[in-house]
Amino acid sequence: MVYLDHAAATPLRPEVIAVVTEHLAAYGNPSGAHAAGRAARLVLDDAREEIGALTGTPAQGVVFTSGGTEADNWAVAGVMAAKPASVANTIIVSAIEHKAVAEACAREAAHRGTTVHVVGVDAEGRVDPRDVASLLSRGAALVSVMAANNELGTVQPVADIAARAHRIAPDAVVHTDAVQTAPWHDLATTTAGCDLVTISGHKLGGLKGTGALLIRRSVPLAPLLVGGGQELGHRAGTQDALGAVAMATALRCAVRDAVEAAATVSRLRDRLRDGLVNGAGAVATISTAPQLPGHLHVHFDGMIADELLFGFDRSGVAASAGSSCASGAIEQSDVLAAIGLAPSAARGAVRFTLGHTTTEAEVEAAIATVSAVVERLRRRA
Repeated sequence: MVYLDHAAATPLRPEVIAVVTEHLAAYGNPSGAHAAGRAARLVLDDAREEIGALTGTPAQGVVFTSGGTEADNWAVAGVMAAKPASVANTIIVSAIEHKAVAEACAREAAHRGTTVHVVGVDAEGRVDPRDVASLLSRGAALVSVMAANNELGTVQPVADIAARAHRIAPDAVVHTDAVQTAPWHDLATTTAGCDLVTISGHKLGGLKGTGALLIRRSVPLAPLLVGGGQELGHRAGTQDALGAVAMATALRCAVRDAVEAAATVSRLRDRLRDGLVNGAGAVATISTAPQLPGHLHVHFDGMIADELLFGFDRSGVAASAGSSCASGAIEQSDVLAAIGLAPSAARGAVRFTLGHTTTEAEVEAAIATVSAVVERLRRRA
């Protein structure tokens, strides 16, 4: 299998396997006052300290969650539930947010009567900070713009957006979903000024079911889960020390390798793009906007994504039609609608995402395989 779906989940890093193996037999509850509990607490706190140092976040602001979805949901619901009465009951969100943010905002609108302003994007999925600023002049409780889109890989100017938000509406809380960005970019820099930042372990080469909401400054934030007081009262439930140390290790490795990995992977991504454009008639969706190194979004005009993906999979290439969070189903993409991609093109849209394990041989094999599958399907049609 040539695995080109790293934006959905990336293989465990060897260092993660080693640290998980080391701690797998540890059974203490970090809340316990006995030796086993204290040992687990030390592992948990060390992971918290390390993630904080690597992301520009105070250690006490690193709150572990079950993944990016929970952290995104909590950022939206927690801010809106705890907002002061003097703050406008308004959310500003981009048109290309992950469903974990978009649907959380829709729920706030339905249940609390929250006003949700959706900021549009250009044809390559980029948010204009000036559009956010124009809405901020009316006041807002929350601004949420993802650091990089999970389907297109388009990088957003979230530091600029955060600076404008704090200048225009000082009471507004700025959140960014940095799940896709964390493996490639220095979060302290790229998400500077953001009050809340979401990360996820399994996009870094860590374990599934691990994530964190990074709380950069003291903001009103109601807990999503109650009943135990763990995580400094932010999130109830027995803490996962094993998942935490795995995520800290994965993030450390990603930061250590970021410069070299980004250069290598972007070169392989460009080779894949050129090979698919020339050999399979693919059309690259993004051409000028800044992208994450591993993302390649293309469309095959006149073709159907599920037929393509089935053919790729049977021939040994794993890819996706976009977000991996639709219960395995291929649904119409809100992101592609937001950038104005024609429905005929969107139906044949495929996302290939490379990661730290991708090799040149795999890219060449993928070009040959995808080209053969596309040609076979076109002949049959």
